[in-house]
Amino acid sequence: MSQSNTDIRDISLAFHIGAPNTDNGQLIWSLRKDAQPLLDRGVMIRRPGTYMTALNQLIRKQNKEFVTDQEREALLAGLVKDQAVSRIILTNSGFLGMPGWMLQGGRLYRNAGSNTAALRGLFPGNPCEFFLGLRNPATLIGPVFKSQSGRTWREFAGETDFLNLHWSEVVEDIQERNPGCRITVWCNEETPVIWPSILGHVSGLGDSFRFSGELDITRGIISEAGYERLETYLASRPGLSEDQRERVRALFLSYFHDEEEIEEEIDLPGWSQALVDDMSESYAADAELIRHMPGVTFLS
Repeated sequence: MSQSNTDIRDISLAFHIGAPNTDNGQLIWSLRKDAQPLLDRGVMIRRPGTYMTALNQLIRKQNKEFVTDQEREALLAGLVKDQAVSRIILTNSGFLGMPGWMLQGGRLYRNAGSNTAALRGLFPGNPCEFFLGLRNPATLIGPVFKSQSGRTWREFAGETDFLNLHWSEVVEDIQERNPGCRITVWCNEETPVIWPSILGHVSGLGDSFRFSGELDITRGIISEAGYERLETYLASRPGLSEDQRERVRALFLSYFHDEEEIEEEIDLPGWSQALVDDMSESYAADAELIRHMPGVTFLS
C-alpha cells in the first residue's frame, strides 16, 4: 500500500516536547526497537536528525512570511516517504525552548505556548497531540544550566524566585495556544514504573502492544541481579495485565534500586537543602494541580 492511499492531512502528529533531561532521548530508542511492528500498525518514529533542519527552516519562514500548503505537505511527505502511515512521532526537548532561556522572565519556559503553536501551525489541518514529561525543578535546573555554555549562572537564573516555578503554567500556556490539541503529562520521577504506559500513549496503541523497550528506564536504576530477576519473572508470567506488571516493576524497584543512580548531587550558587526540599514540595503540589486540569491526560 503506498502513501497515495493515505490522505496526508489525516496523519496525526504526536509531539514529544520534553522536558529536557527527562528521558534523554530514550523514548525514541525504546520505540525504535519495535520500528517495523509499529509501522505495520501505521505508527512511524523518526530520528530528530532526519527532520529538525527542514522543520526549523519552515518555522523560521512561517514567522516572517506565508508558508504555502504545498510546502507543508512537502515536509510531511518527506517524513512519510511512501509508507502507509496514520501517526508520526516527533520528539525534541528543544520544542519547549532553548535550555539557556529556560528561566527567562523568572518562569519556566515562558515561550512554551508560542513555540508549540509555531510547531502546530506547520500542520494546521492535521490532528496534533503534545506529550510532556515533567521533572522537579530542584533536580532539573542544575543539569539544564550545565548543558548550556552561553550564559553565566546570574544570566541564566536572573531574579527567579525558585519557589514560584510552576509546570502548571507551562501546561496552561500550551493548552491556550493550541486549542483542540490533547496534552498528555507525566512526572519523570515515575517513568521507571509507567514507561510502557508512556510508550503506549505516545504511539497511540495504548496497552494493546507489548514494547520490547518496556524495561529500558528500569534497567538504568536497578542492580544487574535485580534486573535479571525482574525480566525472568515477567517472562514467566505472560498473562499479567499492564496494571499487574506495573506493580511488579514498582516492587522490584523498591527492593533492587541502585542508590548511586538515584541520588543526585545539587550544587548551585546560593542553594541550600532547605530550598531543595521546599521546591520539591511545591513541585508535588503543582503536579497534583495538573493531574486535575481539564483536557490533560495525566499518567501516574
